[in-house]
Amino acid sequence: MSANDPGADLQQLRGELRRQLAFQRKSSLYSVLGLAADCGDDAIAEAVTRISADGVLADAELRYAIEILGRPESREAFDRQLLEQLRKPKAEPMSIEPVMSRGGRSPWLVPVTLGIFGVLLLGMAWLGLNFMRENADREMKLLEAQARADESRRRAEAIPKTSELMRRAVESSEAVQQRELDAQDKAGEDAKAREDRFREEREKTYQQQLAREEKLRQEADKRADTQAGREVMNIMGSAASQKAAGR
Repeated sequence: MSANDPGADLQQLRGELRRQLAFQRKSSLYSVLGLAADCGDDAIAEAVTRISADGVLADAELRYAIEILGRPESREAFDRQLLEQLRKPKAEPMSIEPVMSRGGRSPWLVPVTLGIFGVLLLGMAWLGLNFMRENADREMKLLEAQARADESRRRAEAIPKTSELMRRAVESSEAVQQRELDAQDKAGEDAKAREDRFREEREKTYQQQLAREEKLRQEADKRADTQAGREVMNIMGSAASQKAAGR
């Protein structure tokens, strides 16, 4: 990277921030996540994933640290502001003593003043932490509301799809039922056709049988008539022979 590279400048800033925190023995939001101030964004993402998997996001300070450090823009602003605060020279506590001595004040006034100053600092720190917690709670509520809205939207979008699937299922069921009815009708028609053919064949066979019987009867009658004619002729011939012999 070149010296004018913004990424290099930011990494240099975070390196100095890490040294200042270590030198002054100060904690920060990086301490909440267990990371160094000059760590990469990937390390923060891995820490957030690990913490989310452990299920410890109920702590407001932890949620605030994730909210600030988890976004590159807010993290950079936080780093610059924190380093600026750490670079500010500390007030010399010994400068109070000469003023007190010149004023002829009591020696216990210095500790009392420092105590009051410490109480004020603690109060300001408590207010700041309370603000961070309230801000984190507000962010979590917004995220939860957004999640509920997204879930409602997904459910609303799923209703037409479900209705379409149900409609297709009903149409498919009706088509299956219609095919079954058509198959039953065809089976009935085929059975009726077979029955008609069987009845026709039976009637045809019966008529053929009657025709054969009629033919046999006629042939028998013809043979009987022929035989009777022959017998009459024989009788008549015999009578004629007897008559001729009598003469």
